[in-house]
Amino acid sequence: MMTKQTSLFRTVLVSAVLAGVAGVATAQTQKAPADNGAKDRQAMESAFARADSNGDGKLTREEAARMPEIAARFDELDKNKDGVLSMEEFSAVAAMPAK
Repeated sequence: MMTKQTSLFRTVLVSAVLAGVAGVATAQTQKAPADNGAKDRQAMESAFARADSNGDGKLTREEAARMPEIAARFDELDKNKDGVLSMEEFSAVAAMPAK
């Protein structure tokens, strides 16, 4: 038979466990976007570096041709119309809707 004290203890214990689980889930949810952002940025920089065959920090139309998505949007991404893509211009493709 359960006493009032046992029932109260179980209620407090269950509440503490649920609060702990909610706290961990919240912490993981809040941490994930920052981690994903850093990973996305690193992946973007890596792709840019692989495409930048001469290592000058810019992608020409010829270098961008290796990446069909970038090549198809080269003129749209080249905001300053200098004929090359900077890392900033290149990374803007991540914010664009897919074609």
